[in-house]
Amino acid sequence: MYISLLRLNLDNRQVRKDVASPYSMHQTLTQVLGGNERTLWRLEKGVGYDDYGLLVQTSGRPDWQALENRFPGYAEIARDTPKSFDPVFHAGQQLRFRLYANPTVTRAGKRLGLYREEEQLEWLADRLRRAGAEVGPVLVSRRGKMQVSKKEGTVVLAVGQFDGVLRVVEPGPFLEAVRNGIGHGKAFGLGLLSVARVQE
Repeated sequence: MYISLLRLNLDNRQVRKDVASPYSMHQTLTQVLGGNERTLWRLEKGVGYDDYGLLVQTSGRPDWQALENRFPGYAEIARDTPKSFDPVFHAGQQLRFRLYANPTVTRAGKRLGLYREEEQLEWLADRLRRAGAEVGPVLVSRRGKMQVSKKEGTVVLAVGQFDGVLRVVEPGPFLEAVRNGIGHGKAFGLGLLSVARVQE
């Protein structure tokens, strides 16, 4: 896997379009990276009103020159990007994590979004448990609705960002969750599970 960080240029017309529309961002990344590999991404909001970063995880090494060729001035590629990412996890390991996701539940054959914080936290604990991890302290933010406009109409997704600490229980399933993401809506910038070591 590879992790890339792009500092977006909001003076660029295509960037403004993509920041405003998850579907447009998905199309841009698909055009540049192709649709044959697993690509997960998350739009990160910085301190300033025009400070946006794009975190992208790919299964293969991406060619960001293709982005510059197609959309000149789109972004500044962070130093050391793309970075090779081949984590090895072990049982009992504690990690900091961030996950911007689409918490849902299926009832009577229908997928329903979860909007209340306690419901989202229950969903997170269940999904991490299935992924071979136990959740610790968590902060929930960016909670609400995401509207995705497509040719077929508008899709409304429940969203929530989770920042916290987890403990790895089963390294194999957990690696698969990091590799493949968690939950639905991955094409729209949801599901990327970012992890980092807990600083002692």
